[in-house]
Amino acid sequence: MESKSLRKIDILSKDIIRSFPTSNHVDHPKIYKLSFFDQFALQMHVPYVLFYPLKLPTFIKISSIHERLEQSLSKLLTHVYPASGRFASDGQSINCHDEGVLYIKAKVDSQFCDFIKDARKDIDLALNFCPKINRNDSNLCTTPLVVVQVTEFACGTGIALSMSTEHAVIDGFTALKFVYEWSKVSKMGIKIHSDNINCFTFDDFGTIFPATCDNRLSKIVNDDHDFAEMVARRFVINESVISTLREKIGVVNYRPSRVELVIAFLWRALINVYRRKNNGRLRPCLLTVPVNLRGKIDFPRYKNTFGNFAIEVPVKFIPGETGMELQDILLLLKDVIQKTNVSFEKSSDDIYTLASKFHEEIQEWEENEQVDVCMASSLCGFPINEADFGWGKPCLTSLGLRRSDMFWLYDTECGTGIVVQADLKKDYMEMFGCDKEFFIQSRI
Repeated sequence: MESKSLRKIDILSKDIIRSFPTSNHVDHPKIYKLSFFDQFALQMHVPYVLFYPLKLPTFIKISSIHERLEQSLSKLLTHVYPASGRFASDGQSINCHDEGVLYIKAKVDSQFCDFIKDARKDIDLALNFCPKINRNDSNLCTTPLVVVQVTEFACGTGIALSMSTEHAVIDGFTALKFVYEWSKVSKMGIKIHSDNINCFTFDDFGTIFPATCDNRLSKIVNDDHDFAEMVARRFVINESVISTLREKIGVVNYRPSRVELVIAFLWRALINVYRRKNNGRLRPCLLTVPVNLRGKIDFPRYKNTFGNFAIEVPVKFIPGETGMELQDILLLLKDVIQKTNVSFEKSSDDIYTLASKFHEEIQEWEENEQVDVCMASSLCGFPINEADFGWGKPCLTSLGLRRSDMFWLYDTECGTGIVVQADLKKDYMEMFGCDKEFFIQSRI
């Protein structure tokens, strides 16, 4: 992660941002119960970074940008109260006493354009802009659930805005919608009582889907546990490549989505890497795919619910049962996801049983040393490219979490292609990128 374009990042200040004070605001609940969806989520901070070029008039100073960001964040927290809370000691709930979000100001004496050129080639450089969070068993109840770091580049040429959120409380949908709504308040100056800030519903998931007695506070995941063995690379699968994939699969009895096509293509390429690493022998492979349940269950009011409302679905490749053609992998993926959606729709009163079954299956396969394990998480359709704070849309995005053999998918700026961030073990990455037919024309 060394670059001539990136110099040392200096931390200027750390402040706590609390809810905007108002006399006639309705008091929110002081306890936010966690659900079993929260309980199943890995307990770790998940950061991501948005990079914005700046072309500010000379009379506008960076201090005014920070002031606007802090005020708009404070206004948003008034309506998204759990984000300003802290874990309760029981591990089953969040104390919502407005202890605030940590806001870090930083500066780097580097030119924005030079850095972006390097970061497009080496996305790991973006990790330098993620906030450093000292988080362990002893301080979990005092660690902010949301940490923001805003880093100014030299001469006001650009800004890196990073937000890190506690995954056991905030899933990907919630995190990205949070920053999108924050950007709207910042850009448009939405008044504190405007209905436009009512971006989430706070359903009583802790009662509807109660957590078990298992105490999650003892199960912290070390965010950097295997980073030394990892390398990340960014690919862009553009519209023409997706069309080529459609042609390659031939005739199937449905029209696969672009996300399904890309995930199937990536998974097949990785299975081939595993085969080469195992002297040409195919092994069983587990792909876990987080499925956002919002809109997939007959509860319309849960469309914008805060918290975790997703479940990891296991897709199992078994040699001899599934072929290695792209069409075979695609149909396996589609079959599992489709059956899962149907199951949830028909069993809305017994979601816990289905979710628990998936959780147990994933654990069983992950513990088997004869099984290869990977994950693909799609953020396509989430407003990751729409977060305009008044400086335009981000020119580069990086997911800061590194997990072994992981694919992150999100929309290109035009919305027709897919950006893939692949996090793989170092010795897997070069083999993975050897499919010249697609990767040479899609790599950035």
